[in-house]
Amino acid sequence: MDIIKNISVIFMSIFFESLPFLLLGSFISAIIETYISNEKIIKLIPRNKFLGSLVGVLLGFFLPACDCAVIPISKRLIKKKVPINVSISFMLASPIINPVVLLSTYYAFYKTEPELFWYRLIYGVIISLVIGTIMGFLYNKKEVINETSLMESTCCHHDHHENKIIGVFKHTALDLFDVIKYLMFGALIASIIQVLVPRSIISIFNNSNTLSIIILMLFAYLISLCSTSDSFVGKSLLSTFTKGSILAYLLLGPMIDIKNTIVLLGNYNKKFVATLIILIFIVIFIFTRLAANIL
Repeated sequence: MDIIKNISVIFMSIFFESLPFLLLGSFISAIIETYISNEKIIKLIPRNKFLGSLVGVLLGFFLPACDCAVIPISKRLIKKKVPINVSISFMLASPIINPVVLLSTYYAFYKTEPELFWYRLIYGVIISLVIGTIMGFLYNKKEVINETSLMESTCCHHDHHENKIIGVFKHTALDLFDVIKYLMFGALIASIIQVLVPRSIISIFNNSNTLSIIILMLFAYLISLCSTSDSFVGKSLLSTFTKGSILAYLLLGPMIDIKNTIVLLGNYNKKFVATLIILIFIVIFIFTRLAANIL
């Protein structure tokens, strides 16, 4: 009974911590759909993939969203004909460089380990640019949206003469309902893992830079914390793990975890999601392994 109780408590914590941000993401997505035309967005995006990805990163700062909220926004951007590299760079960067997360990272590390604050910010930008640009080349003009999702089949059939404010709330509800079922399933999986996998196992390989980076990347993926709160968990691991592995944890968690994988699979095709996840793991490992020699 204690196991079920613990799973329930953690599930509720993950779900209700994520829900407000998911609602915010759905609301921003609905505003983009209702008020911003495809033509206006396309005019703002440079054709050069690297510069386009840079615009996506900047959007991540000015459209602040955590790792739960960015998925409906990034999907809406792609539906608005925004290039994939721009949408992916935004989706990866925003949970790391938005003002709320920057502030939480600052409070967690700046007095004791300020380099982790700067490395998370700088590497978050660079890695988002790299992965966004690569995905842009791999999936240029390819259809990546999962057309079977509820939102795709219903949201485009509204009355074009209805009040735009009502349209915003209608799209918000459709976007939220489309994503929330995947969030619930992802939160359940993450809570089961948190209860059943002893954290003592994680610390077995903490003496090796390479192994500790891999372990904390997997830990970040499995534990599925919101990017607004993961800095303080990362700080608590400093006494056990290397700074390089803490950096890997701080970078990977906001970009991808179990709950977001399930949400992505519900909205994008499987090959696209698999490619994205593999790239995130590989690029973050390379960057943090190099940083481990300096930190």
